[in-house]
Amino acid sequence: MVSVDEPIDLAITDVSVETVDIRVSLTDRRGRDWEADATYDVSGDTLDLDAATSTDGEVTGGVTELVQRATPVAGSDPFEPERDGDDLTVRVERDGAALGSTTIERRFGGGDVTSESVDGESFVGRIYEPPGSDPKPGVVVLHGSDGQSADGIAQLLASHGFTALAVQYFDWRGEYERLPAELVGVPLEFVAAAVERVLDRDGVRGPDVGLFGTSKGGELALLAGSRLESVGPVVSVNGSGVVWAGISRREFPPGPSWTVDGEPVPYLPYTDDRSVWDVQPPMEMEPGYSQSLEDADDETIAAATIPVESITGPVLLVSGGADRMWDSEELHRIAAERLECHDCDYEQLVYPDAGHAITVPYLPTENRERTAQFVMGGSAAGYAEADGDHWPRVLETLETLRT
Repeated sequence: MVSVDEPIDLAITDVSVETVDIRVSLTDRRGRDWEADATYDVSGDTLDLDAATSTDGEVTGGVTELVQRATPVAGSDPFEPERDGDDLTVRVERDGAALGSTTIERRFGGGDVTSESVDGESFVGRIYEPPGSDPKPGVVVLHGSDGQSADGIAQLLASHGFTALAVQYFDWRGEYERLPAELVGVPLEFVAAAVERVLDRDGVRGPDVGLFGTSKGGELALLAGSRLESVGPVVSVNGSGVVWAGISRREFPPGPSWTVDGEPVPYLPYTDDRSVWDVQPPMEMEPGYSQSLEDADDETIAAATIPVESITGPVLLVSGGADRMWDSEELHRIAAERLECHDCDYEQLVYPDAGHAITVPYLPTENRERTAQFVMGGSAAGYAEADGDHWPRVLETLETLRT
């Protein structure tokens, strides 16, 4: 068994032919089959896929790259991983005839990671813990505007030695009465309570925890990190250095995304120029956000800009240069300029050919540029690069909690 974010080093021995086809297959959460294949020349009777290059020169990363290149057998939707991971089958073929196969269990985190619900009065969440009795650093993981708790991220962080709490802070499905039904007026106190819950947990070392957020969760991570003294490092993936209006399926304009003590956190309102907003799926939201930023006056932008220089730990800003949900490269640049001006510890990573759907490495990237609802931007190759490159930097940033 391997973790999803680990590259797979696989060698095939006792190969009796000079050329073989390697085919990988896996199934996603919706039961859709995904496959990729490549042809390799065999030197001797052993094929080390990690060191080999396909005969067409396109595949250089062996099984791991084949997984990223996998395409759906039917349909055009993006890959949706199972919460626990997948079973990856690797087949060796020659002219359509099977020569052998193996199945590799890939999991979000090791089998020794444990979890339990830690729903509180002001938040809903699930905490993931690594094995061992030594004190572990803690991380709070914040999802984006899809409202789906980022359990996979939390599980992976636990496999790397962090106690990670995946928080759900609004609930459009209506399963939790204590949560807002939409991403409007979400109390920042939710994050504060989650941070304290992690710090109070047995086996968690303090005095700080890390925050990890994607999209609106990245915006929230930067905002909460700038206001909470018990937060150290912050990671924002395709987030924003300014606070935006909320997101509502019922009202336009929707009001604030976040509140503190019941009062709205200053935010950038959406432009009233309806012509820049897509209304038919798949919707491209970036023109609306960019026009809203252009329309806002200096005073409004200043009030909505997050004082990221108040974050006490290192900050990692990750953006797709082809993000079509919002221009996260520019929105993160606002944060980067403040951090640079105040001589703070930060890094901004930009992947030109990736869009809004950067995630953990070594998952299929085909069809990720759009969903049924939204245009995300980017290309399959761009996501493969971004996924694999940014994740080690995420872990390095959060590792500062151990020092």
